[in-house]
Amino acid sequence: MSSPKSPPGQNPSDKDLQALLQRLRCPTPLHALRTLVLGHISSPQPSVSPLAALAQAWGGELPEFASADEAEEVMQVLVRGLWNRLSEHQSSRNPFRLTRYEVAPSRQALLDLARVRAQELKGFVDGLFGTEDEMLLPQKADVSMGALSELHAMFDGAAGVLADDTTPASEPELKALLRNLQHMTIAADEYINKVVQSCKRARGQHQASMAMVMSRKTMTDGDDDDDGDVAHADDSVPDIIESPLSQQVTRHGVTVRIEIYGDSHDRWILEVVDAENASHVWEEHFETDQQALDEALRALDEEPLEFFGRITQQPLN
Repeated sequence: MSSPKSPPGQNPSDKDLQALLQRLRCPTPLHALRTLVLGHISSPQPSVSPLAALAQAWGGELPEFASADEAEEVMQVLVRGLWNRLSEHQSSRNPFRLTRYEVAPSRQALLDLARVRAQELKGFVDGLFGTEDEMLLPQKADVSMGALSELHAMFDGAAGVLADDTTPASEPELKALLRNLQHMTIAADEYINKVVQSCKRARGQHQASMAMVMSRKTMTDGDDDDDGDVAHADDSVPDIIESPLSQQVTRHGVTVRIEIYGDSHDRWILEVVDAENASHVWEEHFETDQQALDEALRALDEEPLEFFGRITQQPLN
């Protein structure tokens, strides 16, 4: 279920990353830096550079380092650490996931979540394009980027509605919006991984399959098109259907919500949401929704402590 852990001492922790970004006054938060770096790694351009990604994170130029030791620390933490860790997501067996954390069904918490998701998707696009305004993409990546553009507009629109205190939002509406934002998050995971895999294959074919021209501007299309209604700020989530086997379950005193979703490839995604709204998403996909449900029940029986709402300290790789 969980991401494979790195051997002790091999990779810097998220605390190391956060501390370094704060000390060097990086304007890009860690959640957006992850997707920015992944975008660079996934770019169909023939050569990618970790330093170019870091410069982009600081607004175009690397910060001035106080000493050679500080420069080496940046290389160790951000390049050998974060870059190498995110590179592992080029394997289809180790899919990338957006940042997961506990979210209360409150207006401010949902606003923060929507903003984080919009920043993450923008970071991925910025990293993928680098300094280019347009680039050739393989067809599957182009389609997935279009879907990510829609999702970005939806997250951004939800944030705009939630930031407007004059727009009413009842508790049931906020709870429904939270679930829909979580559904959209899973959809975004899927599309990001499709882009990563499609561009990886295209690079291996020396870009012979690059056929579609994607513009960076696509990501900003429709960002201001919201309907001013919290209840409808999340319409039209693409290509993700919910299984009728999704259900609330209690095992060993732990009550969770089992969410099972089908994607556009007739595979099933498993997510377990605990009482504190922490999301646990399985990396592997399942051939049937029944297999996904069986795996969720197995995990609840054998690993109930995983679902008490305590967030693990694994790196956000």
